[in-house]
Amino acid sequence: MEAIAEKEFVLDLKQNKNGFTLIELIVVVAILGVLAAVLVPVYTGYIEKSRVASDRYALGGLNESTQLYYADEPSPNPFEVVGTTDAVLLQTLVGKGFYSAIPIPKQKNTSFTWDYSSKVWLLSGTSGDLTHVLTATEITMGNGVWTGYITGSYTGSSTEISIPKTLNGTAVLVIYQDVFTGKGITAVTFPSDGSFSRIHARAFKDNKLTEIVLPSSLTRIDYGAFLNNNITKVTIGVGVYLEGSVFQNSNTFNTAYAAQGAGTYIYTSGAWVKQ
Repeated sequence: MEAIAEKEFVLDLKQNKNGFTLIELIVVVAILGVLAAVLVPVYTGYIEKSRVASDRYALGGLNESTQLYYADEPSPNPFEVVGTTDAVLLQTLVGKGFYSAIPIPKQKNTSFTWDYSSKVWLLSGTSGDLTHVLTATEITMGNGVWTGYITGSYTGSSTEISIPKTLNGTAVLVIYQDVFTGKGITAVTFPSDGSFSRIHARAFKDNKLTEIVLPSSLTRIDYGAFLNNNITKVTIGVGVYLEGSVFQNSNTFNTAYAAQGAGTYIYTSGAWVKQ
């Protein structure tokens, strides 16, 4: 009997070494199916988020490069000639050495488009402009001594916005205090030329901005204009007067800017470093 039992035990071991049973395989396949159903959408979402972030970064670079192009005061300036194609304008930046090749968005069915009214690059797609140019229905334009001031409180739903050069025929000069406070803004662009000169206190406080390209016409930023944003990249022109806590809720940017002047600054390890 012991010999028979030993023989059956050895047989069982041999059978176990032959591999998974059909039931075990079905269970494994089912588990893999569940994991795929959960992980694939998450992975796809991360890829799309990385594409969005890449395009936002590229858009900021385009507007920065175009501002530098404007600073050279080229004549004739193709960015002022309505009807010049986006391809020609992008190739102009390539020809001036800003890019080695024409930049192309990472997101599907999107393109970089030059807006002649606001003088900024926008990211456009099949559903329209992904960067929204402000309209008079979303903000209030001041009059009298406040002519040219954007006032009130932004009522639009877009979180990626562009400040126009003019609104209803009036040049946009100033953003008054608290206009965009707590509106979930993730990106803002300013016209590459024009008369825009000042951003008042807390104008963009409590938002989700990570980088900003300021227009060369800007002369002043008031206290806490970008308070409570995680801004780590700033491009700024010459001679801008800065009040306190403009970036990173401290005066560290003020100190760096006073010492090194116009340019692009990166916030790293608690300090602003000019590129």
